[in-house]
Amino acid sequence: MAKLVVITKGMTASSHELGGSWVTIGRHDSNNFQIVEQSVSGRHCEVKLRGDELLVRDLQSTNGTFAAGQKISEGVLKPGQTLRLGEVELRFEAAAAAGTSFVTKNLVTNIAASVPTKPSPAAESAPSAPKSISAADAKPASAPKESDEPAKKFHVLFVDDSMAFLETFGELCSELSKKTWAIHTAPTADRALAILQESPIDLVVLDIGMPMVDGIQLLGIINRRYPGIKIAVMTGTATESKRADCLSNGAELFIEKPVSPDGIKVIFNMLNDLILWAHREGFSGALRQVGLQEVIQMECLGRHSSILEIRNQQMRGQIYIEAGEITHAAVGTLTGESAFHQLLSMTGGEFQVRPFKAPPQRTMQGGWEMLLMEAARAHDEETVLLKRPVTSAAKPAPAEEFPAKTPQPETKQEHAVLGDDIIVVATYDSGDGKWNPVDGSKK
Repeated sequence: MAKLVVITKGMTASSHELGGSWVTIGRHDSNNFQIVEQSVSGRHCEVKLRGDELLVRDLQSTNGTFAAGQKISEGVLKPGQTLRLGEVELRFEAAAAAGTSFVTKNLVTNIAASVPTKPSPAAESAPSAPKSISAADAKPASAPKESDEPAKKFHVLFVDDSMAFLETFGELCSELSKKTWAIHTAPTADRALAILQESPIDLVVLDIGMPMVDGIQLLGIINRRYPGIKIAVMTGTATESKRADCLSNGAELFIEKPVSPDGIKVIFNMLNDLILWAHREGFSGALRQVGLQEVIQMECLGRHSSILEIRNQQMRGQIYIEAGEITHAAVGTLTGESAFHQLLSMTGGEFQVRPFKAPPQRTMQGGWEMLLMEAARAHDEETVLLKRPVTSAAKPAPAEEFPAKTPQPETKQEHAVLGDDIIVVATYDSGDGKWNPVDGSKK
């Protein structure tokens, strides 16, 4: 049987048999193969047997993963080659036949127990053993009933850099949902975005600790591109700051990864409820080409408390509505009515209605009707100024509008110089077109 064997001197000899499933290796006891050594990260790497090769994936370890002497993020080991995790070396020993599948010991104690099967006669007479996980206990609302109508399929995307977690947790959720969840998995952000483009996803469950593009960045990208998809963050390193970042960026849930069978069942039920959640009264759906004024009117007339998040490529802002009254608006550096007018002047974009929380300050007073009217008036004035035509300079009247001038006769003179005097000797009159002699007068 193929296995990994610790060969570092001074360490207690240990090994792990390999099967067809992903195996996590690390210092924490939640791993399939636990190696308690300081240079090994809590969740260091994962491996999977493929034929006579061993696939290796680093899980953002502190001291690196080295396959055959080369530092890798992903790589392949041949039989007899060494794998180094921090300061610990292991040798990959192959066998003629692959072993059985292994799953994460703290995640799934018995996947088969989650699938109800008809007991044998001997089992029926034997005392019943306590169950750790049962799909029947989860009782998802979408579980299929005994009828000719097939149950609705919900498409769920799990995003995590650990293939072992994706494989085991995805399989168990599929069993607990009684096959009403269609499971999609992605170990990287780019693969997750490709799946979202290809498939109609109902719920995304993503981890924070992702390589290249972390989970919080991916959360923001998904929230902007696909505002109708529900998103839950599930991480093994939960902190209050990360919780606040995720919830403010559009996550519906922020939960820690389960480390026990009971935890799996609780988290499955939470995720299942999130998929099925809908308003019990009224209509649900999407409106296209709707104006912000109409959305604000509906929120205020219903005396709701909410936050409208509005954005387009140029700006992003919020309008706070408390018990049907507009109390605050902000966009960029603007707040109050100027921010409110700026947001309502947008000609296109997206909006989302968020759960209400108190604004950082109250910057707006007065009834929502007057605020909307004032915003509309300001927008109309700005539009008129932008569309007002430029006045052109007056053009001169056509030449034919002026009366023609009567040509005046032209007179010319011929002179002669006599001593100090200039004598006019002839004149030319354009009237008769002749030169007329003049009797030598002085000029």
